[in-house]
Amino acid sequence: MERFFLWAFGLSAGAALLLGRAEETGLAILESGKEAVSLGITLAGAYCLWCGVLEVMARAGLTDRLARLLRPVLRRLFPRLPPGGEAEQAIGMNLAANMLGMGNAATPAGLRAMAALKELAGPQRLPTEAMCLFIILNNSSLQLVPTTLISLRAAAGSASPGDILLPCLLTSLGTTLFSLALYAIYRRIGRRKSQM
Repeated sequence: MERFFLWAFGLSAGAALLLGRAEETGLAILESGKEAVSLGITLAGAYCLWCGVLEVMARAGLTDRLARLLRPVLRRLFPRLPPGGEAEQAIGMNLAANMLGMGNAATPAGLRAMAALKELAGPQRLPTEAMCLFIILNNSSLQLVPTTLISLRAAAGSASPGDILLPCLLTSLGTTLFSLALYAIYRRIGRRKSQM
């Protein structure tokens, strides 16, 4: 990736020099750098807010309630997890944060979930089915309310940043269902191969 960006920058700078637009290119670089820092500060504020909300939820015991609420779904998806265990709670918290569109604020719960799943797996070096399924669910990221995306649109000056609610819901639901279907097919193929 570094080489790609280095080549892209080199080609852009070379083209700017050849076309006599070095001054305009330099001003554009400075302006976009300023905008990037401003956007980064805006997103850092949203990230800190959602991480704080998740921490308050954990200390207030809401994560346990949330895990209980998601338990019927988690039981079907992860039948081998110990009920009420750390892995189940962390997975529930990560899925809830993703559903609320908290973006990177879901990462700490995801890391806790993966560590708990690794602990359950023992000395095995390969990822377990539960780990693979969790990664699939985390990456497909069903979002009921895409708060981070709405924040980005508001920061960019959108007149109606919430207009993306329905498209995001439908898209994320589609990707989640498609990912689960592929996982089920892969599992079935894997079981058939192991029986041969």
